Amino acid sequence: MKALRKLAATHEHFELVEVAEPKPEPGWVVLDVIYAGICGTDLHIMHNAFPSWPPVTVGHEFLGRVASTVGVGVTGWAVGDRVVCEPHSLACGICHLCRRGHAEVCMHKRSPGWGIDGGMAERVHVPAHLLHRVPAQVSDLDAALCEPTAIVMTALERTPVPPGGTVLVFGPGPIGLLAAMAVRACGAGRVVLVGRPSSQSRLELAQRLDIEVWDSTQVDVVARAQEITSGRGADLVLETSGAQEAVASAIAALRRRGRLCVLGVPDSPTLQVPWATAMNRALDVTFSLSSSWASWDAALALMAHGAVHPGPLATVFPLTRWQEAFTALSERRVVKALLDPRAP
Repeated sequence: MKALRKLAATHEHFELVEVAEPKPEPGWVVLDVIYAGICGTDLHIMHNAFPSWPPVTVGHEFLGRVASTVGVGVTGWAVGDRVVCEPHSLACGICHLCRRGHAEVCMHKRSPGWGIDGGMAERVHVPAHLLHRVPAQVSDLDAALCEPTAIVMTALERTPVPPGGTVLVFGPGPIGLLAAMAVRACGAGRVVLVGRPSSQSRLELAQRLDIEVWDSTQVDVVARAQEITSGRGADLVLETSGAQEAVASAIAALRRRGRLCVLGVPDSPTLQVPWATAMNRALDVTFSLSSSWASWDAALALMAHGAVHPGPLATVFPLTRWQEAFTALSERRVVKALLDPRAP
């Protein structure tokens, strides 16, 4: 079968090659891949800025169907079932994190796409206990974005949306756009997506999705947040950009006892932030990473009810045009690139 592989732990060394089809181990299944999403992490893997164990097939975001190959001991799944899969394979199950129910941050896990073979291929081999069934009413395009949606839902598990509250989302990337959709679906009274002119096309997409947007170069975000909340400030901010300026504005825009949830990964290992402001306002600050088990079903449930519709974020490329897809994403010409291994 065809698979996009990282062949060496150096810059680039991505190649579409022929590999043997996977065989199911006990407790594992093989999926026929429908779509595989390209994540920012995949760009980092390409440039050897994220750990990987090459040679390895890349791709940790994928939608598939259970193939005819199912491992011994697998029950509850039938050939043709449409599924998504948590990327938490080979979590140890015995460390203090796993035993607390946080396999997603187990230091021993080897996720598809960097630690074991991933989904940018015609077929992928995954543990059956990480599968989630896709409801019939959820489209393939929506379901293919379940993994980043689950990342957002994990953040909202940790910092719940205040019913009727004011929520700001900084950063109009895929996570930011999905976060704006999700907080609206979860009962926020007013949702604002904040971005810069460099993300103009993404801000325009948000407006087409009926999301309010502020250009941070045209709007005094802090003053405007005070204005729309009668001087209180926002109840919750989701920071998805990783930019120092955005983190500072997020803290300044929050009310006393407000909450900041950080999802954005910064380019620098350290950031200067208005620590005194955060302290004097008694803010709750949470850093959210990866996705919990429950967040996947929550994401699929919102999609099934039509409350979150991620499909418009996606642009589909044949797997054979993977270079074009990676370039379009790195140049920010698309919001979310999906690879289709079935396309000619």
